[in-house]
Amino acid sequence: MIYNNTVSVARFLLWIGARRVRVSVSWESGKSMDIRNTRNWVAGVLAGVLVAPVAAFAGTTVTMELTGVQGPAMGGVYTSPYTALVGPGTETLTQLQANGVSTTIICDDFLTDVSIGQLWTANVTNMSALSGISAPLSGLKFDTTATAMQQQQDYMAIAYLAQELVGVNQSTAAGATMAGELSFAIWAVFDPASLNNLTSTQAAAASGFLGAARTAVLNDNPNQFSNVNIYTPNPLNASQEYIVVTPVPEPATLSLMGLGMLGAGFAARRRRKAD
Repeated sequence: MIYNNTVSVARFLLWIGARRVRVSVSWESGKSMDIRNTRNWVAGVLAGVLVAPVAAFAGTTVTMELTGVQGPAMGGVYTSPYTALVGPGTETLTQLQANGVSTTIICDDFLTDVSIGQLWTANVTNMSALSGISAPLSGLKFDTTATAMQQQQDYMAIAYLAQELVGVNQSTAAGATMAGELSFAIWAVFDPASLNNLTSTQAAAASGFLGAARTAVLNDNPNQFSNVNIYTPNPLNASQEYIVVTPVPEPATLSLMGLGMLGAGFAARRRRKAD
């Protein structure tokens, strides 16, 4: 956690997340192999567009510097989202400040205190790595001695809540309150006692959010959260563990992207014919 008397100007590595969406794209059957090939090309490019931001750091080690707080103060601490600089590999502070990417991060760890300007390294795990496991992943910070199913369910609930949190408009008092309660709902996954810091109304709301998340992901698969990465500090006591959500384009955006790429494909084919 970050106590609300320690905040200064800061930067965080941020991939702003969006709600999970199910996208259904229909294509009119083509009369030639060229059209079907173009369809497959567009689908492949779209898949690359969606996966590339998440895959940038997944499975790697990064250096992070805690740089700021975006969430409201609640229960005596600052809540998510926070901001950080994130850079590949192991870097010095000077290197990170020159090469790092400012990123929005969501904290799932109420048990560890951090401060602005803190520097550490982290291992990045994509949520899809939790799919099909028979034993818990030892590289994460929590549930390493629990069952594989418990670890899957806990981190899916956190990923679900993180996606909800990054979509909250905090420009209103109601939005800021909701963001704080969602942040505590995330913390309560691994530290239920964190809710004791809240008023009874706030604690009830946070508990409600957590219960709804657990119900929502009960029959889900971690692959459904492949737009979410887990940043686990190395060593574990070096910092908090953080969640980074990559936005998923809405269906309308996907349609426009598909039409644009389809047009580009036809234009390229016409140029080749002209040549």
